[in-house]
Amino acid sequence: MRANSPRGFTLVELLVVIAIIGVLVALLLPAIQAAREAARRSQCINNLKQIGLALQMHHDSLGRYPLGRSNTTQRGVSWAFELLPYMEQQSIYEAYDPNQEVFQPANAVAMRSPVSAFYCPTRRPPAADRNFDNNDAVPEEEYRDIAAGGDYAGCAGLEQDYGRNDEEGRPPEEEGGVLYSYSRIKNRYITDGLSLSMAVGERHIPTLFETEPDDALLQFVQGDTAFFAADNVMVAFRGTECGLAGGTTDTTNNSCDTNLPDDDANEKFGSEHSGITQFVFLDGHVSSINNDVDVVTVQRLSTIADGAEVSTEAL
Repeated sequence: MRANSPRGFTLVELLVVIAIIGVLVALLLPAIQAAREAARRSQCINNLKQIGLALQMHHDSLGRYPLGRSNTTQRGVSWAFELLPYMEQQSIYEAYDPNQEVFQPANAVAMRSPVSAFYCPTRRPPAADRNFDNNDAVPEEEYRDIAAGGDYAGCAGLEQDYGRNDEEGRPPEEEGGVLYSYSRIKNRYITDGLSLSMAVGERHIPTLFETEPDDALLQFVQGDTAFFAADNVMVAFRGTECGLAGGTTDTTNNSCDTNLPDDDANEKFGSEHSGITQFVFLDGHVSSINNDVDVVTVQRLSTIADGAEVSTEAL
């Protein structure tokens, strides 16, 4: 009798198996990626809810919402920094020395400690890798890539520049939001209702420009420098006059007739989630708003006292 020899795979059979595995992987990858993005988006929602709760606690404690930013110099802090005691980050808050510029080593803990609740996981993980602003000029080498960042912006209303040049100045009632330079908004000023007034949303960080700036200034132009510092208005706030950004490469003005200048492509809210931007409102609820929503609707939701009716279909 001849011994039975083991039979192996033929080349054709092996190729068929590989092809089947390839098809299965191709079918599964989009589902896996979608599941991961759903988890990241859920975490972003939780971050915004935490920010919304901190805003309410700040108002309950001090009788007003935080200043959008305490001043416009390198010796001030943003609304995000003011919320730290209400987000279990008291030690970072207490480390701040207001007598020193934000970039000085004395403020290293206060300005260089990333807080995960301020980062959208779809965009990036927490890191101390932002530049300090240098009065709109190229930052010195030692102050680059060391500051804490963040992905959310306070809603200033239609424009992000309200109060920028005048500590006592306020935007017109029908145009202003809850957070802008030197703002001291109280609930009684919000006649449109807390549930219809945006507080904080995801910040658009444009990636493309017709004229690429110096690498050391790119973060400044994007509005993506030190998150807790007060000196860069483009980091602290966004406005809705030009609608929502359609994506990270969006440098166009959605509601106006012309394109935005390269250095003004940082005025809008926007995200890296597909097709939507997420906001927390003053009553604490979070809504995902389609990026192609009617611009007037977004404008009305961003103001706190315009008296206009708002369609809730966008929420």
